Amino acid sequence: MSSGTAGGGANWQLIQLLAEPTRRRVFDLVRSAGAPMTRDAVATEAGIGRRLAAFHLDLLAEAGLLTVDYARPMGRSGPGAGRPAKRYRAAEVDLELTVPTRRYDVAARILARAITESPGDAAGAAATIAREEGRRLGELRRPGGRLSAAATLAAAEEVLADVGYEPQRSGGECVRLRNCPFHAVVDVAPALVCGVNDTFITGILEGMRGHRSVTAALDGAAPDCCVTVARR
Repeated sequence: MSSGTAGGGANWQLIQLLAEPTRRRVFDLVRSAGAPMTRDAVATEAGIGRRLAAFHLDLLAEAGLLTVDYARPMGRSGPGAGRPAKRYRAAEVDLELTVPTRRYDVAARILARAITESPGDAAGAAATIAREEGRRLGELRRPGGRLSAAATLAAAEEVLADVGYEPQRSGGECVRLRNCPFHAVVDVAPALVCGVNDTFITGILEGMRGHRSVTAALDGAAPDCCVTVARR
């Protein structure tokens, strides 16, 4: 995918949109199909209802990740052929990535909201807003049912990997984060950004409704991220 580029806040919004597992599966199906897919075809391939397939497909189309056209089924034409079917194809869009992953758009969004909403105490507001942003992401990726501590750690690893933290299991019940997505900003204001990291990840765990024994803490060691996620 190459003709368009999604960057900054748009990039973050697309990642949040694709964070929902069923929606991501629908997108991956259409992207890998090599030909336009109808709602019925997607529903069958994804193992979901047609109405749910249509819901996810239209959200992806509105975000610019899919294009839409209409065509009658092969071999049908003329007055008795029925209405043309709505079809979806993956759009030519790039999501900007860096290695290691940096998410300065996330930090910018949090800090910009903090300054706008609470100019007198932007640092304090940033922690609250980071938690809200993390909780929203965690809710999008929340698995079904009650989570054990082990399942919470596994689910958290998946979400944190998608955001760019490069999680790595250590000692079975601890997840260390080998990359800080806000690396350059940490150099400028380490206390502020590490606090944002801590509350953002705490919000993710809260949004997932994981096991209460699994928490985030500011006990990471350089050069890793300052936060670890562990059963405590």
